[in-house]
Amino acid sequence: MAPRKKVSQTVLTEGKFYTISAANGKVVEVADYNIDNGAKIQLWDNVNAEWQQWNFVPAGDGVYRIQNRFTQKMLDLDCGGVSDGTRVHQWEGAPASSQLWVVEPSNDGTVKIKSNLAGKLLDVVGMSTENGTPLQIWRDVDGANQYWTIAEVTRKPKASAKATAAKAKAAAAAAAENVADAAVDAAEEVVKAAKKAAKKPAVKKAAKTVNDTVKAVADVVKPAADEAVKAAKPVVDEAVKAAKPVVEEAVKAVNEAVKSTAKKPAAKKTAAAKKPAAKKTTKKTGK
Repeated sequence: MAPRKKVSQTVLTEGKFYTISAANGKVVEVADYNIDNGAKIQLWDNVNAEWQQWNFVPAGDGVYRIQNRFTQKMLDLDCGGVSDGTRVHQWEGAPASSQLWVVEPSNDGTVKIKSNLAGKLLDVVGMSTENGTPLQIWRDVDGANQYWTIAEVTRKPKASAKATAAKAKAAAAAAAENVADAAVDAAEEVVKAAKKAAKKPAVKKAAKTVNDTVKAVADVVKPAADEAVKAAKPVVDEAVKAAKPVVEEAVKAVNEAVKSTAKKPAAKKTAAAKKPAAKKTTKKTGK
């Protein structure tokens, strides 16, 4: 079998737009020119529409973020999945590894597009060739549905009234939301500043009033307290003086009672105990 003829690769340049075509000629697009996060990525006939065109944004070391021209959102793995069959959708640009892709060239001018996160390839579900077929990632099986042709867009994309209207509506809604958010933020800042401005003098005034009141109370209370202590001292001295004889008499009485108890004689012995023993009688006998 003769070797494949080597075909030069398309050089990816940031700021230019490209189509990504499957083996059957259909191109990768955002379904129904949907600008929402999570919108389906699918295959469709090439109609030279902006939602079928992609910008390869360098992310270093041969890695790219693949951005849709119409929606400005990135090719992304659903929920950051890494297993076979994880669907590919679009999501707003984020520093997420699920949005990083590596382009691996082959000799025939086609490429494999590999998820830098999962290490698996961009793949057509079920190897289908129908319009509307979704995309997924799958392990490398060297299948035709895993090879892609990247071609630079050289024609002006066709205008679509419906797509333009949908985009304008979404942009207006986003702008209105941003304005509303900005208005809310500004209103909160104004309210915050107003509260601060309103409270600051009051706080200062209240603090000054409190300080003045405390000082006035201290000025009145301290002399009064000193006078009370001064006036109370003689009274206390007199009370101590008056109590002293009473205390002394009480102490004296207690001492006398103690002495009296200590000097009391022991109980007299019973009469039986004091009675002397009977004398023995001695009978003399004659010889």
